[in-house]
Amino acid sequence: MESKKSIFEELKVYFPDLPSGPLDTYRKKASFNWRFMKLVYDNLTTIKLKHDIYSFMENHPLFQHSDASLSLDEERQIAVKRMYAIYNENFIPFEKIIEEPRILQADTEAMFMFDSSLAIKVALTFRMFANTIQGSGKPHHYHFVEDAQKGKIGGCFALTEVSHGSNAKGMRTTATYIPEKKQFVIHSGDFEAAKFWVGSMGKCATHAIVYAMLISKGKNHGLHAFVVPLRDPKTLKPFPGVTVGDIGEKIGLNGIDNGFVMFNNYHIPKEYALDKLGGVDDNGDYKTPFRDPSKRFGASLGILSGGRVTITGISTNYLQKAIVIAVRYSAVRKQFGSENAVEETPVLEYQQQQIRLLPYLAATYAFRIFCTWFSALHINMMIDNYTGAAGGAARGGELHALSSAAKPLCAWLARDGIQNCREACGGHGYLKAAGIGDLRNDNDANCTYEGENSLLLQQASNYLLAVWPRRHALTEDDTPLGSLKFLLNADDLLKTKCPWKDQEDLIDPCNLIQMYKWLTVYVLKTTYEKVSKLKEEGKSSLQAKNESQSYNAVTLSVVYGENYILNHFYNTVKDFEDVPCRRVLLKLVSLFGAFLLEKHMATLYIGGYFTLDQGLHLREGILKLCSEIAPEAVALADTLAPPDFCLKSVLGMSDGEVYKHIQSRVMTYPGSLTRPGWWRDVVHWQSYVASKL
Repeated sequence: MESKKSIFEELKVYFPDLPSGPLDTYRKKASFNWRFMKLVYDNLTTIKLKHDIYSFMENHPLFQHSDASLSLDEERQIAVKRMYAIYNENFIPFEKIIEEPRILQADTEAMFMFDSSLAIKVALTFRMFANTIQGSGKPHHYHFVEDAQKGKIGGCFALTEVSHGSNAKGMRTTATYIPEKKQFVIHSGDFEAAKFWVGSMGKCATHAIVYAMLISKGKNHGLHAFVVPLRDPKTLKPFPGVTVGDIGEKIGLNGIDNGFVMFNNYHIPKEYALDKLGGVDDNGDYKTPFRDPSKRFGASLGILSGGRVTITGISTNYLQKAIVIAVRYSAVRKQFGSENAVEETPVLEYQQQQIRLLPYLAATYAFRIFCTWFSALHINMMIDNYTGAAGGAARGGELHALSSAAKPLCAWLARDGIQNCREACGGHGYLKAAGIGDLRNDNDANCTYEGENSLLLQQASNYLLAVWPRRHALTEDDTPLGSLKFLLNADDLLKTKCPWKDQEDLIDPCNLIQMYKWLTVYVLKTTYEKVSKLKEEGKSSLQAKNESQSYNAVTLSVVYGENYILNHFYNTVKDFEDVPCRRVLLKLVSLFGAFLLEKHMATLYIGGYFTLDQGLHLREGILKLCSEIAPEAVALADTLAPPDFCLKSVLGMSDGEVYKHIQSRVMTYPGSLTRPGWWRDVVHWQSYVASKL
């Protein structure tokens, strides 16, 4: 066990002293060491990895940012070049992932902090493509993985179609088996059946994992996965029978070439079917290890749980950058002040600025800790699956439910937090050079891809509704991840009212944990009762669930995710060794929990758990926590901050010299001080208007 001193010396190597400047006043107020705080979600291995990646990017000519906006084609091109440059370095070989699963999250985070398109391109082209083949394929498919790893081919993942996304069972791309040729014929009936939104397919991918309806001997066996060659790797020209292209510019993430593909009776060898979970023999007879077809279908789409786990981290990355920028800017920006004050007051001191930012600062820590753990958990489960040491259906089912709740929760809270950061930076926050607008646009995709959030929440609520009737019989084996522990003594808990009356008790983290337990049980019970009542009235299961979404099932899934992340945050923090850091972190736990709970105030009143006075005291406690955390905020932001060249914001640089950076940017922006080439148009129309007046 390394001593605290030796750890500190190593941390100083990776994180040198920050430059002195306008942020010094707040940094001196901090009661903890900002470097030590990193160890609440990182370790020295992951810190070193991120440092190595940052150093590589900072010193590589391909990773120099352009001051001017790039064209769509330029964004696509630079993202591809950077992808291959960083992938070629092989920062995280497979054996290192086995030793320390958290390095995969760290690797992804480092790339995201520089450019989100880069990180997603790497994930789609190499990791998701390979993971799907390893999870759904057999040894004779692994040459595709090896070719991708060597850069001989580029992959993508094609599930969504133009007219179908969430309803995977309604997909219309077909794969019809021809026994005489031992081939599948891939076909798209029309444009509505085209695979769409496929990342990395637009310009670059040579191979795709295509999900299509397997048809053999006239019978449709449902959705199955196939490795389908799209383009010649040597020329990037599409093969005959394949129409593939780019869907064009998007709101954000334009370094990613999202594409579409249509197949016109396109033949592929039978061996290209990823048939580990089910497929046809040479004669066309269907074989599967699953007796229940629905279980085979669920297992075949299990890769999407990995996508949802990843997106919790992606959303956190965006929020993390935005909150660093907004907090640092708020500490520098001064406005107004008392009558006799010599200087104006930093806007961070104003209550409204604090309530807009600091709960999201707390949320960033909660999510960063949770996502680091969640990613490592998923990687361990994948490794267990590959080695045949899978942890059982209960763990997979619970992961599916938890990821279906956590992904929307993180994406939505990041959406709201980033928008608050943008507005809290005032007019300067609207500058592209502020960096927040791009974060907002890029994060927006998280609310819809890998499952539109509102629909995805139904996966979690369905899981919980099935659990409620057997709550008395649950054991630890039913909840290996612990997400159902709130059901312990659930019926007795529902008979209680909130016992805490004063402000301090209502924001105590341990007490907030108990309040959230009651809330989660209550929303589950009332949702179950509403669905049951609708069924008793003669509604079908689909109708009953449809009519119990708003205010019930959707809220249930959100509360379930919030409850789990809050508990994980608290349990991690209370065991953190560094006392000054732990003291501040516990305040963040309180603010995170109280901020989330306040949003459910109506439910707390309706359920009779809260009185009006308790609600008022909870709100007062939130404001008190904000005022106590404000002096620590800049140091907390320093802990979260990536290097300046990754943050890429004139408002959020570590030296705090906001106005110097704005001046430099506007003075050097290409064309800012030159007469426009169309100046004659201005003069002409000025003269024309003047002659008419």
